[in-house]
Amino acid sequence: MGQSVHATQPRRLSAPRSWVIGLRLWVIAALVGLAVGVAVIFMRLAILGGEFFFFNASHEQVATAARDLPWQTLLVAPVVGGSIVGMLLWLGKNSGWGDAPRSFGVAEVMAARRSPKKLTDATLSVRDGLLSAAIAGVSLSSGSSTGREGPAVHLGAMISSLPSRWLKLDIRATRTLIGCGAAAAVSASFHAPLAGLLFAREVVLQRYRIADIGPVAVSSVVAALAARAHFGEDSIFPPPDLSETPLSFFLITPLMGCLAAGLALVAIWTWIEAPKAGERLADRTGLPVWALPPLGGFAIGALALAFPQILGVGYEATASAIAGAYQPLFLIVLVIAKLAATAISLGSRFGNGVFSPSIYLGAMIGGAFGAAAGLALGDFETGRTFFTIVGMGAVSGAVLGAPISTTLIVFELTASYETAAAVLVSVSLATVLVQGVGGAIFERQLRIRMRER
Repeated sequence: MGQSVHATQPRRLSAPRSWVIGLRLWVIAALVGLAVGVAVIFMRLAILGGEFFFFNASHEQVATAARDLPWQTLLVAPVVGGSIVGMLLWLGKNSGWGDAPRSFGVAEVMAARRSPKKLTDATLSVRDGLLSAAIAGVSLSSGSSTGREGPAVHLGAMISSLPSRWLKLDIRATRTLIGCGAAAAVSASFHAPLAGLLFAREVVLQRYRIADIGPVAVSSVVAALAARAHFGEDSIFPPPDLSETPLSFFLITPLMGCLAAGLALVAIWTWIEAPKAGERLADRTGLPVWALPPLGGFAIGALALAFPQILGVGYEATASAIAGAYQPLFLIVLVIAKLAATAISLGSRFGNGVFSPSIYLGAMIGGAFGAAAGLALGDFETGRTFFTIVGMGAVSGAVLGAPISTTLIVFELTASYETAAAVLVSVSLATVLVQGVGGAIFERQLRIRMRER
């Protein structure tokens, strides 16, 4: 009996201490959410300011502004931005990034989270985080056809790792704070706190530990509130009216899932191979890798002369696709153009990620599929809009390996209840198919990063 009493005594004594530790982590998570939210706000404002400088664009309306620019300006702007990015990569090379310097994103955060030690890895150093954010800002400002979410997640993870070092937290708390930073970054970027929470758990933490829920949720909500306080409450994309969607459209959503899986596999392969192709080009020509961005900028500018919709994160073009502004054939052309532009951007070492491009591709292929389905089923306009939104979730979820969080992102971006179930069916099927053929892009990038270590 005595042994039993003594065995249970430490548990009763440790309960108050456990409660205090948990409360402290919640407070830290709230502060992390605020800090990351403010950092992402500054990143977004810097990109908006850069777009105005390079393209005279306001409110991310780069494609519209580009149509009114002289062709010389449209061609030169990405070259100038690429030259600045090249200088930043040179700085990274000379401060420890190696002979093939690149900015950092989600894969590096996943690698750090898997580290068996405390997070003192250089990929989450303040220097690397700020330099990557600067590369991302210049890249997107000057027309790089990528996304801001990957660098934002890396920046958020860097910020969230600082309290762990200062307070000497254990590895569990450190990993939880990485999730807090990732959730806050996605939440502030999309104004989507639920999606931020689930993205952190699906992609970064890759676990569903009960103890993580509270801190990660708090961080995500605080970051979303900060972003909404500055940018307003409106959805990034105008919510469509799909209250009278025919049941027949829901029944063919698995076909959209199969199409999304095929496009996702093409995108993943293209975007994984693009940096390798850039390195091979540098080797053949004798150029250092940091000299590639100006060349890539010239190619992006040339492509933008015909298709200005490929510039930047592409939210304007995505919104236009939701509104039905593009014809089906042009939607397919934009899929090809965006695939190529993003590959050029990644291959030439422009910073940023693939979140926004995958949403863009999904919107375009979904719109084309929806137009065909609408003609066949007798409701062209509804079909095009409905499947544009379904495609956004299906392709991006399959590319990223995050079916639940991308479903919520699409829902929170469009405020469309009607499409939520259809998105979930399509993205689940697409994700399963992609996982069976090598996995999502972040998983593949992580394997590459781990081999390079």
